[in-house]
Amino acid sequence: MKFVLERIAAGQIVEGSERDVDVRPEGDGFAVHLDGAERPVVGQIGEVTRALVDGRPVEASVRREGEAIVVEYHGRRYTYRVRDARAPKIVRRRQEETARGEIHAPMPGLVVEILAEVGDTVEAGRPLVVIEAMKMQNALPAPLSGKVTVIAVKTGTPVETGALLLTVTPDEA
Repeated sequence: MKFVLERIAAGQIVEGSERDVDVRPEGDGFAVHLDGAERPVVGQIGEVTRALVDGRPVEASVRREGEAIVVEYHGRRYTYRVRDARAPKIVRRRQEETARGEIHAPMPGLVVEILAEVGDTVEAGRPLVVIEAMKMQNALPAPLSGKVTVIAVKTGTPVETGALLLTVTPDEA
């Protein structure tokens, strides 16, 4: 699993602390690829964890505190925020979709209701499509004010993540 670690000190992200990390299960622990090197790590979060760093054995306490990971090593506490490595790409893609007035499926699911028709004038934030995923219904809102110009699905249609559901074209000012 790939993710990004950012160090937090005094409640703020430390400038330049961002690190790309790739973690894979291996044996009794994990193979951690960090700073251009792969390191075997034995142990689990919530207990004393052992790793080989530059050929030397290292022990540290590693645990979760809310959304953060806390590492205690030689009496010092290091707090990290974990962020999905894809996050910047996902945010950029969603901003582009919003600018185009598109609503895409945020997850695999089933379209259970379409709350607009082609030609309807809608306000930004108005729910337009309802998708059911994992027994929960999610109302997806209009990304901007305008007219519904495309409805790409029908009620009862199964959809995959990223599927185009509906497009709203902005009103001409």
